[in-house]
Amino acid sequence: MATDSATPTIACGARVRSQPEAHQRAGRLAAALIAAGVDRGDRVAVMARNDIEFLEISLAIASAGGNPVPINTRWQAPEVAHVLADSSVRVVFAHTEFVPVVEAAQAQAGAHSVVVEVAMPEELLAEAGLSEARAQTTGRHPTLEQWIAAHTDPVGHLEGAIADSMGLIYTSGTTGTPKGVLRERMTPQQLLSIAGGTVQRMGLTPGGQMLVAGPLYHTSPNVVAVLALRMGTNITIMPRWDSERFLQHVAERQIQQAKVVPTMLSRLLSLPADVRARYDVSSLTHLIHSAAPCPPTVKRAAIEWFGDALWEFYGCTEAGTVTWISAAEWLEHPGSVGRPADGSAVSIADENGEPLPVGEVGRVYVRGADYWPKFTYLNRGMPDSPVENMLWVGDLGRVDAEGYLYLTGRSSEVINRGGVNIYPAEIENAIMGVDGVEDVAVLGLPDTGDLGETVTAFVAARPGAELTADTLRAGLRGQLAGYKIPTELRLVDELPRDDSGKIYKRLLRQAYTAPPA
Repeated sequence: MATDSATPTIACGARVRSQPEAHQRAGRLAAALIAAGVDRGDRVAVMARNDIEFLEISLAIASAGGNPVPINTRWQAPEVAHVLADSSVRVVFAHTEFVPVVEAAQAQAGAHSVVVEVAMPEELLAEAGLSEARAQTTGRHPTLEQWIAAHTDPVGHLEGAIADSMGLIYTSGTTGTPKGVLRERMTPQQLLSIAGGTVQRMGLTPGGQMLVAGPLYHTSPNVVAVLALRMGTNITIMPRWDSERFLQHVAERQIQQAKVVPTMLSRLLSLPADVRARYDVSSLTHLIHSAAPCPPTVKRAAIEWFGDALWEFYGCTEAGTVTWISAAEWLEHPGSVGRPADGSAVSIADENGEPLPVGEVGRVYVRGADYWPKFTYLNRGMPDSPVENMLWVGDLGRVDAEGYLYLTGRSSEVINRGGVNIYPAEIENAIMGVDGVEDVAVLGLPDTGDLGETVTAFVAARPGAELTADTLRAGLRGQLAGYKIPTELRLVDELPRDDSGKIYKRLLRQAYTAPPA
């Protein structure tokens, strides 16, 4: 379908689709879902790579009043089986690449969900660097295009469908089995407040340009992209992360808004200076990062590059976004993730819920914005909390006298060495300040003596950098107390992070058994 300059589009690689056409296709797919028996609030899973169809499917499920359940494309059959069984999924949309995983998961879960296969276009395969053989569908299931073709009339507006579609969302599962967060049905006022707050803070504008850099199976990129589609913001989707390709999109499409994670910022900074200088990034007004702690050295360098466009928020699936911080605020409060916004709240307390003094590290209890819905965990009930109306999701941190929050890590990651608590985030930030380091993870491994745990660091170098355990230790002297300097330093090619930037430290414990550097 031809488009004019005033018609908003969705672009992914060499494919471009007008948003009116995408809405039409989504409406017809919504009719197909209803015809297949999907009722209000029924769960419909999506296991697909970033592509135009991902947004159309998400919009269609919501338009029918179903509840979209995106599935991490890195998961294997047992992990997918957990979600299919836990949430009683009715229909699964899957790119051809993932159909065998979904079939195996169904067998393990004893599930009988309808599988709808989504063909993988050649343009997507080329952009993602995948084999052209994956363009051939399996033939074992109906396809997305067949479902759309079977319904010529799109579903019109269904009162309350959006509220029905926002009931369930899963946590990332980086520290264990993903939990289904079952939200209270939202009122129209809550929906408007969430949409309005997201548009304003995320920097979306009708007719503007936004870039989807992260995976659409993660909450933040998904929510922002679907909202952008509803309001007519031009959308460019990256099928996979590539640092220079990101800069190309920003410069060529005059991108104003993008959501990234600290790992992406670090990899952008790993590009040679002449490559970075090649691209004009001045169009960016909102380059937002979250999902994982950002090392101060990376943050400072990113602010020097992107200026006031750089924003950060901290939150969780259960409570939404809790704190925000601008570039200017961060320079005055380096290391902070901001102050509570929109009626949200943060309290630092001990395990009994007793408040701790300013500057002391403790549990980070949070409450969502005034308009944020209440929740329970699917099939698990309400979480216990010693602080009334507040939740602890495992993070540790402190606040300063002005109420700015600083994270020090998660409770499960605190290293106990000889009875002394050591916070990995402090060591990770120091290591990131050593020239040539691109990524790092610090954790405690069992000590062969009587000190409990050994401070162990896994370090990945920037391209072309020469790092050794000795140069790393030399860079840390004078920065950390001796007992905090890692006993073991292991140089690795890359670290196991999910696409939202969160580190799988449990995988590091399991996988890295080679002798230290």
